[in-house]
Amino acid sequence: MRGKQGRGEKDFSPPSEGIRINRFLADCGLGSRRKVEELVQSGKVSLNGKTVRDLSTRILPETDEVFVEGKRAIRKHGSVFLALNKPPGYLCSHGDRFHNHTVFELLPAKFGNLAIAGRLDLDSRGLLLLSDDGEFVQRISHPSRSMEKEYEVVVREPVSVSETIRTFQEGIHDEGEILKAESVVPATKGSEVFQFRIVLKQGRKRQIRRMFAALGTRVQDLKRVRIGNLRLKDLGLQEGQYAELDPDHWRP
Repeated sequence: MRGKQGRGEKDFSPPSEGIRINRFLADCGLGSRRKVEELVQSGKVSLNGKTVRDLSTRILPETDEVFVEGKRAIRKHGSVFLALNKPPGYLCSHGDRFHNHTVFELLPAKFGNLAIAGRLDLDSRGLLLLSDDGEFVQRISHPSRSMEKEYEVVVREPVSVSETIRTFQEGIHDEGEILKAESVVPATKGSEVFQFRIVLKQGRKRQIRRMFAALGTRVQDLKRVRIGNLRLKDLGLQEGQYAELDPDHWRP
């Protein structure tokens, strides 16, 4: 239900115009959708002088004034896209009290508010994308968007090629989820091997590690080499290096 407006006040939450406030904040480069939703729900965001906590609030970017912790939120014109070759041992997070090293230590301070599109766990390495474009981050990150991600995987103990392919493509039930791979190709010859190239579309948390654990083996090394049509080898990045991508020439 819409509340009454006083003289000179702007419509606080137009039902069919503008954009949702979390989308606007993400477009301002203030983080991922999840992060900006936390900002709203914690009462750190104001719209036209009033604190906003409702994520369904819609705003008109051209006329409404939005402040986050006292600072004006300004929508960016032109987005930033970064590719990073993540080394193992760096957390995909803006900060964590249980771990000292995050991927943002590898980047200049001006990129400190970028959101991570498609995270890698602490021990994994390879291609990582970051951006201030909220829609881009959603396309890469959300399992329902079916963005292909390719990995090179080394396991500690040899496993059956035929069993791995069959099990991964049929799907594994784990923690209430069905984990599946789009393709599984052994990187070496033999009926039992240590190395595979695996393509996923789901992107569940620690998915490949959980799938191999179901076969009774552990992942020794996991490297992401491709996201969509972007290949790590084409970027020429050493571990720990990053490159800015031209959004006019590459988008998923």
